[in-house]
Amino acid sequence: MDARFTSLCKEMLKMSSEQAAAWLMSEYPIDSGNWSEALVLLPHRSWKKPEQKLLADYYFKNVPFSSSKGYEAFASIMSIKLMILCIKSAVPKDPARSNLMLYYLVPVLERFAKNESDRIAINDFVYNVSAK
Repeated sequence: MDARFTSLCKEMLKMSSEQAAAWLMSEYPIDSGNWSEALVLLPHRSWKKPEQKLLADYYFKNVPFSSSKGYEAFASIMSIKLMILCIKSAVPKDPARSNLMLYYLVPVLERFAKNESDRIAINDFVYNVSAK
C-alpha cells in the first residue's frame, strides 16, 4: 500500500464506523472511475455490522467484480452469512454475469468459511444462483 492509502487509512481510523462508511461511499461512489480504491481501504479498519451491510449493499451493486479482490475485501470484514445475504440481492440476472460472479466469489467464500454452517450457506447460495 502506498503512502496515500496509508494516510487515508489513518484518517479513517479517526472516524466512527458510521462516519468512515459515509466518507468511503462519498469519496469513492460506485459510478466513479476510482470506486475500486474503496475496496483497498475497506479491510484496514474494523466495521460495525450495520456499516458492513451498508457498504456491501452499496458496492455489491457493481458485481460481478473483475477479480476476487473485491470479494476478499468484504470477506475479511464480515461473516460469510452476512456477505451472502448482502450479495443475494445483487446477483446479476444474466447467466454469463452470474457465472462470472460465482467464478471469483465461491473460492473466496470457501477460503473464509469458518465452520460447517458457513459451508452449507455457501452451497445453498451457489445452488440457488445456478438454478436460475
